[in-house]
Amino acid sequence: MTILGHEGTIQRIEYLPGGARIVTCSYDKTARLWDVEDGGQEGTSMEHEGWVGGLAVRRDGKRILSGGEDKRIRMWDVETHELVEEWESHTHRIYRLAMSPDDQLAASGGEKGEILFIRCWNSETGKSIGEPWLGHTHWVYSLSLSPDGTKVASASRDKTIRFWDAHSGDSIEQPLQHGNSLRAVTFSPSGEFVASGGHDNKVSIWRVPWWGDNQKQVITAFRYLPMSFLTVFLPVVFVL
Repeated sequence: MTILGHEGTIQRIEYLPGGARIVTCSYDKTARLWDVEDGGQEGTSMEHEGWVGGLAVRRDGKRILSGGEDKRIRMWDVETHELVEEWESHTHRIYRLAMSPDDQLAASGGEKGEILFIRCWNSETGKSIGEPWLGHTHWVYSLSLSPDGTKVASASRDKTIRFWDAHSGDSIEQPLQHGNSLRAVTFSPSGEFVASGGHDNKVSIWRVPWWGDNQKQVITAFRYLPMSFLTVFLPVVFVL
């Protein structure tokens, strides 16, 4: 099946709980909800004032978060597609959003001149928690929260993966160095590993620095993969 409707590059795709619907966001300034059985768009498009690059779905399936060029994070009602909340966030564009497993925190990654920062939010109130997290020196392309919701992994064009305390924003350990610009990172279900991928056309599996034996080397790597986003880490295999 091919689903048509967007009029610009699709930036992100997420399944809603139950697997019957997906939500997409695009350079055409919209996020859209689709029925995966017939490929039809459900309801009206959810609009921004610029391209939409960040997308996250609450695990209760009731709310969608989107963010992008207009520097705002918007929360939408899944059934009505009405705007529920709008949060002023970054002073520059937003590239990625991620939700914690308990739906209580949302992390957003964006740009601010040469320095990229990540901000963590309380997903009910939209209030930022602490100060912006500084460390990356280029765009943050991907974010992932650990299964227990206590840590955030970020992947950047500066070729590093950084880890953060989700509540304090403190940097954890030294960044992991990749061979090229990174586009994707995700935690494993156990929280023991992260998988990363980027412009070097390979996926690398790392043991997280705090997992006891302090082994930070790449566990394994898969080469000659197309440059695309790593979407999910399954118990045995991962899907590109």
